[in-house]
Amino acid sequence: MKKIALICVILCMPLLVNAQNQIPTLDDLDNEIAMSPQYDKKYEDVISSVKKELRTAKTKEARYDLSNKLFNLYTSYSVDSAIVYAIEKQNIAKQIGDRSKVNDAKLNLAYLLIRGGQLKDASDIINSIPRKEISQELSFYYFSTRKTLYRTLAEAALTTSQRNLYKQMEKNCNDSVVDNNASPDSWSRAEQLVNRHQYEQAKKILLDAYQHLKPGDRQTAFVSISLADIYGREKNVEAQKQYLIAAAISDIRNSVKEYLALQQLAVILFEEGDTKRAYAYMDQAMNDAVFCNARQRTIAMADVWPAIEKSHERETKSRTLRLTAIIIVISLLSVVLFVMIIYTRRRVVELRAIRARLSNTNELLKESNNIKDEYITRFLTECSAYIDKLDSYRKQIYRLVTGNKRTELLNTLKSQEVIDRELESFYSSFDETFLGLFPNFVDDFNALLKPDERIIPKQSGHLSTDLRIFALIRLGVKENELICSFLRCSKATVYAYRSRVRLKSIDPDNFDEMVLKL
Repeated sequence: MKKIALICVILCMPLLVNAQNQIPTLDDLDNEIAMSPQYDKKYEDVISSVKKELRTAKTKEARYDLSNKLFNLYTSYSVDSAIVYAIEKQNIAKQIGDRSKVNDAKLNLAYLLIRGGQLKDASDIINSIPRKEISQELSFYYFSTRKTLYRTLAEAALTTSQRNLYKQMEKNCNDSVVDNNASPDSWSRAEQLVNRHQYEQAKKILLDAYQHLKPGDRQTAFVSISLADIYGREKNVEAQKQYLIAAAISDIRNSVKEYLALQQLAVILFEEGDTKRAYAYMDQAMNDAVFCNARQRTIAMADVWPAIEKSHERETKSRTLRLTAIIIVISLLSVVLFVMIIYTRRRVVELRAIRARLSNTNELLKESNNIKDEYITRFLTECSAYIDKLDSYRKQIYRLVTGNKRTELLNTLKSQEVIDRELESFYSSFDETFLGLFPNFVDDFNALLKPDERIIPKQSGHLSTDLRIFALIRLGVKENELICSFLRCSKATVYAYRSRVRLKSIDPDNFDEMVLKL
C-alpha cells in the first residue's frame, strides 16, 4: 500500500482552519500547544472508533484494512501501539496469502524500528524483502523506508566517510522514490532538487504546494519542514522560523507526537536568547517523544536539552531574586506608608479639634467631616490589613523560594486570584462605608430617575457599578479619570454609564447637581 511520506494520517480531524495567506506567529503556536489536549482527545476518539470496528470485523480483508488504519493512526502517536498493529497486519496478510500485503507490513515494522533506534533489525527486515516482490505500488514505500534508514544512519555515523556514504545512499533512495512514482509528493521532488543544489526550483514547488494547503492539513507539516530546511541553508532565519511554526502547528493539530519542527524552532529561539519559549517548546517536544516512545528522537534532543534547561534555571533564579528584591522594597514602602498614616492621623485629629471650636461651621462642613472621618478610619484599617496581607504574601513567596518549589512559585505569581479577591473586598468596604454615611442614597437616587428606569442592586448593602459611579460623584469626585482609576475601567466605559443613567433621569440637564444634593 502506498504511504504518504511514511506517516501520513489517513483521517484528518474536523478543524476550523484559515487560508495559508496568513503568516503564523509564535503566539499562534502557543495557543495551539494549549489546545493540544483537546486535539489528542478527538484523535483518541477516532482511534477508539476504529478499534470498535476491528472487534466486529467479519472477514480477514476487513481486519487487515482496519489494522492498517490503526497502524497509520498510531505511527506518529505511539510507536508501541503501532508495532502491535504492524505485526497484526503481517499475521493477517500471511493468512490471506498476499505477499504484497506481507511486505507492506514488514516495511511498517521496519520503519517503526528505525524510529525506535533498532537500525540493525530494521535493515535486516528491509533486506529480507526480495526485490522481485516489490511491486510498482509498493516501490514508493520501500524506497522511502530505505531513505529513512540511511538518513538515520547518517545522523548516527561516527566518521565523515560513513556519514557521506549514508547520505549518498539516502539521496539515491530519494531519486528512486521520485522515479518510481508517477505522481511523487512535492517534498520528495523538492528534496531531489535540493540534493542537486537547485534551491529556487525546490522552493517554487514547495511554495505552490503550501498555498494549496490549510494549516490543519497533515501535509502542511511535510511541506513546511522542507521549506524551513531550504531557508535554513540560505541563512534566512525569519523565513525558517515561519515555516517551522507552520509545521509545528500542523503536527499539534494532527496529534503527531514524533516531530522535528518544534525541536528545531526551540534551538533557534534559544540561540536568539528567548530562553523561556525555547525551554517550553523543547519540554513539549521531549514529553511528546517520550509519550510516543520515539527513542531516536529523544536521543537527538538529549544533545541540546541540558543547555536549554540549565539556561532556563539560571533565568528562573534571576527572576526569583528580582521578585524577592521587589517584595523587600514593597515591605519598606509599607513601613513608610504606615508612618505617614500615623502622621496623617495626628494631623487629622488636630484639624478635627480646630473644627470643633468653630461654632459657626455649617451643615455641609459637618457632613464633610463625618465623611472624612469615616473614610480615614476605614483607610487606616484597610492599610493596616494590606500591610498584614503583604507580609503574609511575602512569607509565602519566601517559603516557596527557599523550598525550591519552582512550579508552585510560578503558579502563585501568575495567579490573579489575590488581586481579584482584594478588589472585591475593597469595593465591598467602600459600599459598606458609603451606605453607612448615606443609608438612603439608593432610594433618594432612584427618586431622581423615571419610575420604570430605577436601579435596584442585586445584593442588599452593595452598590452596582452605575450606583458606585454616582456615589463617587456624591463624594465630590467628578473627574472621569479619577473614577476610572477607582473602578479600574476605561474612560469610555465611565462616560457611557454616566450618559446612560442621565438619560433615564427626570431632569437630565441638572442631574449631576441633584446627585450632589442627596
